[in-house]
Amino acid sequence: MNSVSHFQPIAVTGIGMITAQGAATDESWRGIVSATDVLGPWDGPLPAALRHIHVARCPDIQRPDDIPDRLWRKLSRTQQLACVSADQALQSADLPKFQISTDSPMGCFIATTVCGMDLSERFYQQYRLNADAADLDLMRRMQPYEVLSLLYRRHRFSGPGYMNLTTCVGSAMAIGAACDAIHAGRCDLALAGGSEAICQLLISGFNALRLVAPDGCRPFDRNRPGITVGEGAAMLVLESMKSVQRRGVEPIGYIQGFSATCDAYHITKPEPVATQAVRAMRQALHAAGLTPQQVDYINAHGTGTYDNDATEAVAIAQLCESSPAIPPVSSTKRLTGHTFGAAGAIEAAICLLALRHGVLPANAGAVDPDPQIHLPLVRTTTFKSIATALSCNLAFGGNNTALVFSRHAQTATKGEQFA
Repeated sequence: MNSVSHFQPIAVTGIGMITAQGAATDESWRGIVSATDVLGPWDGPLPAALRHIHVARCPDIQRPDDIPDRLWRKLSRTQQLACVSADQALQSADLPKFQISTDSPMGCFIATTVCGMDLSERFYQQYRLNADAADLDLMRRMQPYEVLSLLYRRHRFSGPGYMNLTTCVGSAMAIGAACDAIHAGRCDLALAGGSEAICQLLISGFNALRLVAPDGCRPFDRNRPGITVGEGAAMLVLESMKSVQRRGVEPIGYIQGFSATCDAYHITKPEPVATQAVRAMRQALHAAGLTPQQVDYINAHGTGTYDNDATEAVAIAQLCESSPAIPPVSSTKRLTGHTFGAAGAIEAAICLLALRHGVLPANAGAVDPDPQIHLPLVRTTTFKSIATALSCNLAFGGNNTALVFSRHAQTATKGEQFA
């Protein structure tokens, strides 16, 4: 634990977010605060046996003016979501869409899982009907780097770039990598986040694992049946304190700590005793110079699967075992769906907005909380001033991340750090 380096606060000056709740940050946030249920059938191609499954699909998004219609129609939905959320984040941070100046190079750190699988599935459908007429250009967008390269070319970024593919912790890892780059002096500004679109592979794949809740997930519920497949994107503009002072902007909030661990316990099943999950949380708080008692809210990964929720509850209980009480906990995945590579960034945005507006988002979907899970769940949206938040994400392969956010910058000395 003592090997965790001191984490200087990183300012978040811009947020762009698209979820099933809305095509812009404000719309998404209003839907999350009101705990609106927006789940419904997917309008894409699915076998008849899967058409009853409800998903969290984003509303239609508008093509940016600088992207020709012909190119826009050739982009995967993951790329489209990334473009629009990036525009929102840059505008929110009062930054130009095109980074022409090289005085302060801007980096780009993002994550995805399926990338252009929606277009690849369209190619396969065409191929089955007529192999000679199938559009090979649809296969061009399949590679994950296509998302990163599009943002780099479009916004003319000149700083470091990073693409993460660790599924459900991907964009949390991207945010952590952006913080590392800023700490190392490789850039003063960075765009960090993730983007993910629904495709048949996600729905049928998780259904084959028997992990999909047909009518929507119920995180931490006694009878939780599985996940809700969702799509969305979130991008954060991160800045060093020096950059914030130079530009004279007011941060939305701050990243105070980050940690990532891996237990490699099983390819899909989390480690039941949660050794590495709780270690990630402890190390993130240690880096932030905070104790569990100083955390006002925990945004849980809370997918609604039996094993994930049970393991995460064990980790949170272990984290707070020496505290008088566990802070309020909620999962927002009933409201946004599980957005896989975008989940960490969307939930980071939710934490930052919760801090700014004094809101504890509801743990929507849980009708009968599991009595074996002793967590103080936020049953309904609660308005309360909070100063710190912890966001946790868990992924296949035993990957775990934790991010610590604060409303105000807090610089701790080494002696104040949580061990």
